[in-house]
Amino acid sequence: MSVFAAKLALGLGLLALFGTVQAKASEQDPVPQPALNYLKSQLASRDGLIWTGHTNPDTDTLAGSMLAAYIHGGQPGLPSPLNPESRFVIDQCDADEPTVIKDFSGVAVGLVDFNQSTQLPPGIDPDMIAAIIDHHAIGGSPINIPDVISIEIRPWGSTATILADHAQMLDIELPVPLACVGMAAILSDTVNLTSPTTTDYDRAYVKALAARAGIDDINAFAESMLLAKSDLSGLSAADIVLLDYKDFEFGGKKVGIGVAETLTAQQLIDRRYQLKTAIEAQKKDSGLDHLIFAIVDTRDQRSYLLWGDDADMNVAIAAFGGEVADDMLQADGVISRKRQIGPAIQRAVESQSGD
Repeated sequence: MSVFAAKLALGLGLLALFGTVQAKASEQDPVPQPALNYLKSQLASRDGLIWTGHTNPDTDTLAGSMLAAYIHGGQPGLPSPLNPESRFVIDQCDADEPTVIKDFSGVAVGLVDFNQSTQLPPGIDPDMIAAIIDHHAIGGSPINIPDVISIEIRPWGSTATILADHAQMLDIELPVPLACVGMAAILSDTVNLTSPTTTDYDRAYVKALAARAGIDDINAFAESMLLAKSDLSGLSAADIVLLDYKDFEFGGKKVGIGVAETLTAQQLIDRRYQLKTAIEAQKKDSGLDHLIFAIVDTRDQRSYLLWGDDADMNVAIAAFGGEVADDMLQADGVISRKRQIGPAIQRAVESQSGD
């Protein structure tokens, strides 16, 4: 499945089109649309289809579920309540908030923004998964699906970008609130188009969606989102650790990675000992082999890595190098969990597992 998915990701990435978003179209323009029409026809037979994302949903999961439901049919659903940034986006875009579904048992689902079994919301039966649309690598614990389904993975900055491309190819005009949410998701996942995950597709669709949503100052909107995400003063250390958190399996080890993207990194640095205590407790409660937490300073483009015990400290040092100072590790230029933090930790854990 890993080889197939990787080839599929490459193929779709090469064939993906802008249509009128770009000034020049490829000679391959007609190729992807029949595939999307086929996807729509297959999904049409899935009664009660719910589009949802990974546990602890972020803004891209929110937008992905909403966009997929509008474009391909079904309804959006969230596995848990919105985080502060996503709440800000729903309010600013005047969009309808998807329902929180605590148990997906017996529900047909389309998955957005993830492909790992470690991140499946409660109750989802692999037999009931109808499609996956994602922009992450096939990691150490991909979902085991018994039947052939549509799996689309493109190496773009966000799932919202992929779905905006679907809408473009299918000539679907998105409602203004949904265009706004889609734009916000791209800005969130690419840290206002500064992350190393950012592609020309993300830049083009941010502009197109902003124009549709009537957003004149994209940078101001992105800054407001980051401020909303940065205000964590009312949250406990345990809540902060789990606010943007994902479980993985690397080299047979259970690994948790949490991040907090903030414009006010010093506020969290000042709480680092509270956070380290929460990290250690979460690691023990979840039976994890490792848990690393990153304070991502979006203003100065660096991360501060925290851990709960010496084993995790050694993983962080192996992953990012440098020297520990003030009980944390500074990694300059590291801001992306998908492209930088996660892969570095994966390599370190797998290297230790192989020793």
